[in-house]
Amino acid sequence: MKTMAKRAGEPRGQVRVGEETRPLDPETAALLAEGWRQKEAIAAAEERLREINAALLARHGAGAVLVLAGVCRATTAARQSVTVEDAERLRAVLGDRFDDLVRSDTVHRPEARLVEMALSADEPLAPALRAALAVRESTTVTWRAERQGGAS
Repeated sequence: MKTMAKRAGEPRGQVRVGEETRPLDPETAALLAEGWRQKEAIAAAEERLREINAALLARHGAGAVLVLAGVCRATTAARQSVTVEDAERLRAVLGDRFDDLVRSDTVHRPEARLVEMALSADEPLAPALRAALAVRESTTVTWRAERQGGAS
């Protein structure tokens, strides 16, 4: 944390509004100093929580519910999303079916039926469909307070 210049034990600073500059009053200076300390503490805590989440995912994988009776529970999860990477290729592959299999707005989102087709071993278009789609996966840990007595 950067050290602040002090005058009689108080942080110094100024308020700028438009062209006017005036010294900070002691209460505002104290709030700013405390706010900065809190912001730094939150950033450090968020970094540590990311490390803890990564360790829990590495140790238990996705799909685990970890309970510390009377304290908390953490649920690990994996997510997958499918997006259209090459709309023109997909349109060429699907032809007239493009409009009923792909929701179009500013981005192309495959409908569940299209995802099923792309993943189906029985679908002759599956290889061409997969070439036009991208699959992304992510993992999360969700924290909740645990009720007293360990009840779920």
